[in-house]
Amino acid sequence: MILFSRNSRRSGKPIGVIIFIIIILIVSRSSRRNTPSTNSNTSRQTPTAQTAASPKQIDLPQAEQRLCTAVMILLDTSGSMENSVSAAGGEQGAKSEFARQALKQIFDYTATWQKSHPDKVLLVGLSTFSSAVTTQYALQEFSGVETNQILAQVPRPAGGTAIGLALQSGYEALYQSGCVRKHIICITDGENTSGPAPARVARQLYQQTGGEVELHFIAFDISARYFSFVPEVSGHVVEAASGAILQQQLSYIYEKQILAEAQVESSN
Repeated sequence: MILFSRNSRRSGKPIGVIIFIIIILIVSRSSRRNTPSTNSNTSRQTPTAQTAASPKQIDLPQAEQRLCTAVMILLDTSGSMENSVSAAGGEQGAKSEFARQALKQIFDYTATWQKSHPDKVLLVGLSTFSSAVTTQYALQEFSGVETNQILAQVPRPAGGTAIGLALQSGYEALYQSGCVRKHIICITDGENTSGPAPARVARQLYQQTGGEVELHFIAFDISARYFSFVPEVSGHVVEAASGAILQQQLSYIYEKQILAEAQVESSN
């Protein structure tokens, strides 16, 4: 005790202060041992949070693969498709009517193409979407005599715009076909307003399928920037500011890109 007192006097610190500091250190160390670890709780909760945030797997049909080309056309029939847009020569008309005319040209071309390529298997399907998705012509080998009947079934514009749901429906039809070449053509004039976001659906399906499906978006009377996600998922997006341009873009995509590839594909 005498030695302690002498050291304390040399250091210039009263004994009481030193004892008080020692007690504080002991209490603080004991408190840390008894307090649950915040880091351990966080590490246990993190996997749950990550699982909840991760995209949900989308079930796709598993069909036997075969050498053929499948094209699923998705047509926007939301209420805004009733609005007018210019045509050739400055004429005005409903966007829905111009879309029907463009599809008729595609269907007519398909019938002609199949006759001149009997050794190629081509499947074509049509779905319309507003707030929901409706299959108007199931994905199958096309018969030209059904063109007018198919177009007559296309509903009048009404409702919202479920692009994400339409993409999922298109993927499901393509994978049910088993064709090795898979294409989706989506004609839309607006942003998604119903169902899941198309960017999220497209990215999830792209990840699941390894980019096997090629997307072709036609932004009809709307900026292509609303579909900036398309190039990220093995796709292309073009604009069509009028009915005439819509017909040109659709014909080019279908005839010069999709069917041109189908024509040269090997049958071995």
